[in-house]
Amino acid sequence: MHLDSPTVRYRLYWGLGLTLLFNGMLLAWLLLKPGHHALVAAVDNGAQCVGPLLVLPLCVRGAARPRGLRGGGAGAARWVPLLLGLGVLTDAIGQSIWTYYEQILHHPTPFPSWDDVAFLSTYPLLLLGILLLPTRPLSVAARVRLALDGLMLMTVVVTFSWYFILGPILLHGSETALAKSVGTAYPLCDLGLIFCLFLLATRSTDAALHLPLRLLASGLLIIVAADSIFDYQTLHGTYATGELIDVGWPLGDMLIGLAAYAVRCVLARAPAQRRPEDISSPVASARTSPLWPAMLPYALVPAVGALALVTWHTRGDAALKAGVYLGGAVLVALVLLRQVLALLENRRLYRYLHAAYTQLDAAYRQVESKNSALAEANTRLQALAITDPLTDLPNHRAMVAALDQELDRAHRYRRPCALLFIDLDHFKALNDGYGHAAGDAALRDLAVVVCGAVRDGDILGRWGGEEFILLLPETDPAMALAAAERVRAAVAAHRFRAGSGAHLTCSVGVATYPHDGQTRDSLIDAADHAMYAAKRLGRNQVRAATDPAVAALMAATNRDGSREEIALAGTVEALAALVDARDQYTGQHTQEVATLTMRVALALGCDPAEVRMIGLAARLHDVGKVAVPDAVLQKPGRLRVEEWGPMRMHPIVGADVVSRVPALRALAPVIRAHHERWDGGGYPDGLAGDAIPLGARIVAVVDAYSAMTTDRPYRQGRDAAWALGELRRCAGTQFDATVVEALARVLEVGLGQPRHAHAG
Repeated sequence: MHLDSPTVRYRLYWGLGLTLLFNGMLLAWLLLKPGHHALVAAVDNGAQCVGPLLVLPLCVRGAARPRGLRGGGAGAARWVPLLLGLGVLTDAIGQSIWTYYEQILHHPTPFPSWDDVAFLSTYPLLLLGILLLPTRPLSVAARVRLALDGLMLMTVVVTFSWYFILGPILLHGSETALAKSVGTAYPLCDLGLIFCLFLLATRSTDAALHLPLRLLASGLLIIVAADSIFDYQTLHGTYATGELIDVGWPLGDMLIGLAAYAVRCVLARAPAQRRPEDISSPVASARTSPLWPAMLPYALVPAVGALALVTWHTRGDAALKAGVYLGGAVLVALVLLRQVLALLENRRLYRYLHAAYTQLDAAYRQVESKNSALAEANTRLQALAITDPLTDLPNHRAMVAALDQELDRAHRYRRPCALLFIDLDHFKALNDGYGHAAGDAALRDLAVVVCGAVRDGDILGRWGGEEFILLLPETDPAMALAAAERVRAAVAAHRFRAGSGAHLTCSVGVATYPHDGQTRDSLIDAADHAMYAAKRLGRNQVRAATDPAVAALMAATNRDGSREEIALAGTVEALAALVDARDQYTGQHTQEVATLTMRVALALGCDPAEVRMIGLAARLHDVGKVAVPDAVLQKPGRLRVEEWGPMRMHPIVGADVVSRVPALRALAPVIRAHHERWDGGGYPDGLAGDAIPLGARIVAVVDAYSAMTTDRPYRQGRDAAWALGELRRCAGTQFDATVVEALARVLEVGLGQPRHAHAG
């Protein structure tokens, strides 16, 4: 059973309670003395015999088998409880012999006698038991320091003992040499017990031994105190049985017996997991040394000094005085030696701490270096988390955060901001034709070009694939459209490294806060729809989210479905590319006409589906020119009469071409009739008035307006006002007056001239 066992604790507390009760009753008996002296002495002697025997069974129930000890001390430590118990037993035997002489034989106990043998046997047994207790590891310096502290303590005690007890016994006693030797042995043994008390302060640091060591130290202190008082009273002939000091011996013996039982239980317990102590360093040695044992000898130095002063001013035996002076001198020498050792140890400690500080500083610098490297790595990781690795622009995540931050600021301060959605035209064809490396190079070039065309405070980021978004703080709709046109023009003018220096174009959608959206998603959707409309209306252009053509295209797309729309738009662009390949002016012209035609159709109240079809017809109204000879088509001057024949055939050819495509068949009547006149003087069929399809009438007006305002090799383009006046002059004869006025309204509200597209 171990010390934490409930049974052991019960026995230990029971024994401690019995000890206190028994000795309390004895103390009360000696204080009250309820009878004559013989009765008091008899009870006193009997109690001193019985007390130790009450706890003796706990000491000798069996030798412990220590389970946590290693090394040479493992076998010896198990005898500690038995040795302490035997020390209690011999003390009880000595007291029994004393009692036999006093109470049975009724005459004084001879000195020396067998009881002295038993009493003196107690001391080596207790000393041996203490020396065999488990010890903690200590460095050499710590052991020397403890030895000096013990010698200083012993010197103080020996000096006092010499003056009060040892000296008088040896110098003034009239007893025989044997009696003097035995009388001197008692205080010397007490000195040994005092030394044992000092050893107890430096024994095992195991917390489980704290209680046994306290019990043992308490018992030894009580016995030493009782012995010292007894020796002094005996020396002066004042001791008699029945004194209060008689309580000290049974109380001390019973506490030692309880300590023996507790030690046996501790040594029998399962070993606790202990962290190994580093005893090689002076710091560890200093840490393992308690403070009060080291300070105790210094605290007793003044007492020795006071004793020396007393002996100096009083009369007495010269030998006693000489012993006190010698003890004082030895104590001073030991103090000086202890101080020298402390200085040397402090010097070693300083060197050790300096070396440890150097190592710690090096380790700190190493950790600091690693922390700096880790911080740099974290910074790089954070940058990678918000940076597109291809273009070094903010990535999708970073742009989402920037949009949220800017919209929050714009909402708080009621300021505008704009968003541009930029998409590189024909990027898939570039990737398929030249490879992904060329596509990546084009995206990097696009990032550089766009950044050079915007303000420093604007934020360009890659949204995904060939799509980029440009955040413009403090930007209203007009400023946003101007910035978008600068971007589009810069991209169209740039010679990209991909495709051996090809010109590429981009389509740009513009949305502004709070006009087109008040949340991040709504603003992005608005800009995306505008960019999609720019793609659908011919690419290489800028479209605002408020553009009626954007709304019409989105409505038509939502109704007809995206797959069919994409397929139809691809077919239209393929046919338009044929015209552009023959004549660059015609390609640009048809794109502008398509844009303005859709706006005029919206102004006339056409539904979105009809607007979409009219816009497609306008985009392809000159597709028949692919059959016109180059000499006629690209002639810089005016055509002769004989050259108008092939030119007048292009509406018929264009209608025939688109009618062969099922999805475009509905466009054929508009394309065929776009050169008919309101008064019936047009071609090829001479239709007049409402017999001409509305889409053809719109295309005719817008076609004429675009032709008049566009520069040609043989003349400069007219301004918008002059062209509009000319259209009004011809309204009712060549053109439908309603369509002309609708165009005028469109131009007046600022939606007229589309952005000029450039071939790429």
